[in-house]
Amino acid sequence: MELSEDTAMIPCPDPYHCPSQLETLTLIDQLFVYKEKTLEESLVEGCCGIKSNNRYEVKDDIGNKVFTILEDNDCCNRTYCAAARSFIMNVFNDSNQEIIRLVRPFVCNCCKNELEVQSPPGVTIGYVQQNCHVCLPKFTIENERGEPAFKIAGSFLPSMSYCTDANFELVSLNGAAIDRSFGKIVRPFSCCGPNADADFVLRFPRSLEVKMKATLLGACILIDCIYYEELQ
Repeated sequence: MELSEDTAMIPCPDPYHCPSQLETLTLIDQLFVYKEKTLEESLVEGCCGIKSNNRYEVKDDIGNKVFTILEDNDCCNRTYCAAARSFIMNVFNDSNQEIIRLVRPFVCNCCKNELEVQSPPGVTIGYVQQNCHVCLPKFTIENERGEPAFKIAGSFLPSMSYCTDANFELVSLNGAAIDRSFGKIVRPFSCCGPNADADFVLRFPRSLEVKMKATLLGACILIDCIYYEELQ
């Protein structure tokens, strides 16, 4: 997938100056995200209302595991603050080394969700900011300096997307039309191939800066928390 003129503001990565902990993302243009929950956790949540920490597995397009994502949170925050809760998500590579950290503050305004992406942990590489809209999901992806890079635009309320794919399109800052998007985050209604049953699919240009790829992964986790957690 190539970058269009509308996305010329996105810097292409320099493989010789890529953060070493993110080298895995250099040649990747798709990620498949699976949310994991055991039967025991589902029963405890259903019977007692006690929510477990979220866990995700992230694979590439041929089914190789790329990352494991683990939520670090306490029971009260997870159970009583629900989708508005603060959290830290630790992202580990296949050597069990934490290479990315996702930090979300508590929100009392449902339209002001935000997420900080760090790599290595403690070093900010990007932000995800929710943009207020009456009914459409909209976000801005920012670099480590808080400067907008591009936007994410959903076409309808995710909760209304039963029996069809929910698409969150990556578009330029100038508000390019949805059909001119250069990538997307998809919550598929159905999926086939080696990555069947993925909860989310991320598609982006291979030449996208690796810091922005990592930030898009954070955006996917935030979207899951805001729109889908109560549906699962």
